[in-house]
Amino acid sequence: MSAALARVPGSLTGQLVTPGDRRYAHLRSTYTTTASPAGILLPKNTAQVVAAIRYAREQRLPIAVRSGGHGLSGVSSNNGGLVIDLSMLNRVQVLDERSGLVRVEAGARWANVAAALAPYGLVISSGDYGNVGVGGLTTGGGVGWLVRSSGLTIDRVRAVEVVLADGTVVRADAEHEPELFWLVRGAGAGAGIVVAFEIEATEQRNVGVAQLVVEAHPDGRTVRDWVAYLAQAPRELSAGAVLYAEGRSALLSITAVVAAESLRRARPVVEPLLAIGKLLEHRTDLLPYPALVPTAHLHPNVGQQRGTTTNGLFSGLDDAGARAVTRAVTGPGRAVVQLRSVGGAVNDVAPDATAYAHRHQSTLVVASVFPPQGGAALDSAWRGVAGRADGAYVNFESRPDPAAFARIYPGETGVRVRRLWKRYDPDGVFRSALLTARTARSNQSARSGQPARSSQPARSGQPARSGQPHRRRR
Repeated sequence: MSAALARVPGSLTGQLVTPGDRRYAHLRSTYTTTASPAGILLPKNTAQVVAAIRYAREQRLPIAVRSGGHGLSGVSSNNGGLVIDLSMLNRVQVLDERSGLVRVEAGARWANVAAALAPYGLVISSGDYGNVGVGGLTTGGGVGWLVRSSGLTIDRVRAVEVVLADGTVVRADAEHEPELFWLVRGAGAGAGIVVAFEIEATEQRNVGVAQLVVEAHPDGRTVRDWVAYLAQAPRELSAGAVLYAEGRSALLSITAVVAAESLRRARPVVEPLLAIGKLLEHRTDLLPYPALVPTAHLHPNVGQQRGTTTNGLFSGLDDAGARAVTRAVTGPGRAVVQLRSVGGAVNDVAPDATAYAHRHQSTLVVASVFPPQGGAALDSAWRGVAGRADGAYVNFESRPDPAAFARIYPGETGVRVRRLWKRYDPDGVFRSALLTARTARSNQSARSGQPARSSQPARSGQPARSGQPHRRRR
């Protein structure tokens, strides 16, 4: 241990992991980036988070905060600094079974949350991969498998517990600290450390899950028809799809989830998707919700899925836009593209109600490339799509910079986010890479990587990981 890290306060004894510790190899990195921090702090409760922030600031070293480590930019770790890892703050507590109010700590993984809530018949729509951490996903928004029926994860948050940069612990809700409550629902990364969320879960035990693989027509009509149907489909239907090259053509692998307790109700909602292209595979099952984010997803994050990702939100895709999305996959850039449904309940919320302002779009399009390809290949593939986008989502951007900030937090939303980040963190302890273009990308090597596992269609009863471009995540 270096002299600079020798003065650990008694309240953190045993909670600092340094390079000589056997735990270091599993804690040093993120899913997308290999990093070498000077130390990792593992607080077990809110008081230890306060102590960790104060200790880290005393060391005058860069601070990173990690809940699950699936952030695409890799900023949940660093080189030479300190990481405050929230993985030991992982408790899930049902506060009121009747109303569905649940307290979830930020270091919990969504697989564990789903398993803990299943006996109560409750679910929280929360991304599509069980290993993702609660804190990072929820402070950014949360596009889950039930997004069109339940809204974003942040739309169900009723209160938060936050530790600010000066060590102050604040409970924020609609009536107490409403500005902080607004900020952490969509732009929480620059506000402080959210240690716990109170979330109103919804009643749901089983879901209809349809898995389809269709040939994507090169003129874009398959993508256009997918987008058009999801924009006006019953709200019970949410879906993700992965568009990927297969030889000279493209395939669209779809996972459609219906918030229904019977196949009789689910099948008619999915049926129109069977006609959007030549159907190669199809099955529909009734599954318990935790099957979508199973504990089998849990694993350490050790930099295993490098990639470069960007995204855009769309109110719709016309013929030209759908061709551009298809061309991103089949053209020279050879990106893997995801289509994610939004809209529905998401758009019931006013644009200024949270720091996530995108309340009129129906589709999220995410594009990724993997080593040895890099940012230039992604830019080439995405060029025909980028100008048609109407906003972006922070959790699917691997190159945060001021230009990305403007897409993610447009207009008055961005002005308010900047002002509140400055208010709650005047010294910039948690300053977002969106303001500084400070990422962990320099940690990444040019080694070849495997394409995203989600780029292949599901071959079994497990849902395709269509919501994540890389690993992942997520």
